[in-house]
Amino acid sequence: HPIQTYVIEHNEGVILQAISKELRRGGQVYYIHNRIDTILRTVNKLQSSLPDARIGYAHGQMEEKDLSEIWRQVVEHEIDILVCTTLIETGIDVPNVNTLIIEDADRLGLSQLHQLRGRVGRS
Repeated sequence: HPIQTYVIEHNEGVILQAISKELRRGGQVYYIHNRIDTILRTVNKLQSSLPDARIGYAHGQMEEKDLSEIWRQVVEHEIDILVCTTLIETGIDVPNVNTLIIEDADRLGLSQLHQLRGRVGRS
């Protein structure tokens, strides 16, 4: 199936619906939140809305060993949702990640958005 892209105003209900749909089919989600100072707030908000989801987070200021452990958990499907900065641009392919949510996409450049979009649907 071709990748479907939707550009919408921030809508919590639509976001949670898209994530829930992906998790129900056994998939994983990348959730781009490109501000390190508030990334944990987003993780906590998602966790309270989706209490059964296994949520991890990653950003470029983390220790290399911590990032490696997070990637291991994503690859081995121990994490359902990875809330992260744009560092996944150059990440490893995880065929099970088929949904990508980008918060404040208008703050990113077109080539960056295209690169991020290329991280999903790679089965």
